Amino acid sequence: MVEEVLSRVKQFNKIYEILGISKERYDELFLKHSTELMEILKTGSFVRASIELLRWLGFRDEEITLHRLMKAIVVMKVLIHYINK
Repeated sequence: MVEEVLSRVKQFNKIYEILGISKERYDELFLKHSTELMEILKTGSFVRASIELLRWLGFRDEEITLHRLMKAIVVMKVLIHYINK
């Protein structure tokens, strides 16, 4: 799937075209996953939110290392910073 999507990057400009799905399906998935991400952001604790983010991205607890957690914390802090601007 990744190679197929990357091959469309040069041909199309719209995200849904690059993904190979309809705009309606894209809107549906975007809303679903945006809602999930906002729930993660609302947890209030960077560490807890970062663990939830990693789980949301498909990592099992035993795969969450200190380095992955620190990267997730950086992502969460940057996201919150720009949301609060």
